[in-house]
Amino acid sequence: MSPDADLKATVVACLGRDKPAGDLVDCMSDWLPNVEAYREGDDLVIKGGTRFLIVRRIAPDRFRVSAHVAVPSTNLVDTGGGTECSLDELIGEIATLAN
Repeated sequence: MSPDADLKATVVACLGRDKPAGDLVDCMSDWLPNVEAYREGDDLVIKGGTRFLIVRRIAPDRFRVSAHVAVPSTNLVDTGGGTECSLDELIGEIATLAN
């Protein structure tokens, strides 16, 4: 299994179809030790280097993701900003931030 496939299996196991993105925090440290992740409400905040990625689940297979921002704030996704993405796209965003 490829690293991305392993990461996808981990994400699916952590989130299922209805848990908030913040539930990924428990899985992130095991899978991606070089990123810092924490929960802010139901959202997931991931720090990679000096950039942050804010993730909010908006539907079973859809997420709202901030750009790689310099300040860890959920304000962008609170107001509907950021980009809507699928689970596969979210995994790509996380993998990019982790590298």
